[in-house]
Amino acid sequence: MTKMNELEVLIELGLSPVEARVYLTLLQTGSTRVGAVIRKTGFHRGTTYQVLHRLAEKGLVSSVVKGKKQFFEAANPDRLGDMLKEKEAQLDEILPGLKAKAGVAGEKQEVAVYYGTAGIKSVLDKMLFELGQGGKYCDFGVSGLFKKMLPAYWSLWQKRKKRLHISSNVIFNEDVRFEHPGLLAEYVGKRRFHPKEFASLTDTMIYRDTVILFIWTALPPIAIIIKNKENAKSYQNQFELMWKNAKR
Repeated sequence: MTKMNELEVLIELGLSPVEARVYLTLLQTGSTRVGAVIRKTGFHRGTTYQVLHRLAEKGLVSSVVKGKKQFFEAANPDRLGDMLKEKEAQLDEILPGLKAKAGVAGEKQEVAVYYGTAGIKSVLDKMLFELGQGGKYCDFGVSGLFKKMLPAYWSLWQKRKKRLHISSNVIFNEDVRFEHPGLLAEYVGKRRFHPKEFASLTDTMIYRDTVILFIWTALPPIAIIIKNKENAKSYQNQFELMWKNAKR
């Protein structure tokens, strides 16, 4: 197995390539102004500030004002381990419910968990293969994180759907309408929107006898596949109710 470098590991843990580069730059420079980050990374000023803001939200960057000038500093790398533990705790929280569903179902239920962007790509590739020509799926809780984390793959996946004539009914979080217009322009299929109060970060896809839960905010991101006819029917019924009440 080829050993991954620091940048590759950070990306596998859930950071975007630009986030990983900015974080590594700050680790090397220590407390510094944004200009130094821009010079070392070559990113535009606007992009750099956006990335610093996202890293701050993840607890990976802090800032302080010294003499009316803002300085940025990378958090201790131990924070990455803490973030991974937090996501593992989130998974532990939902596992009892998943196991309960497995116990209730009359037929055999298969549950598989895939980690990281490579694992998620394999899940989505397999989904299109199983749907085949003219297939159909439903999806709710779509926040735009799929495209944000895998922009090139998202575009390719939509094109493959179109070639296969795969139809879809998707309920997006309402903020996608305003914050990710490019995503909606590329999306292939019918769409409606969750009201803001029902927004979700867990993306749930349903097709045939399969339900896939995508936890994009996990580090690394996680895809949980539940293969069971009765369970899929239950989720499908839940989706139909939400679809009727979703905004157009």
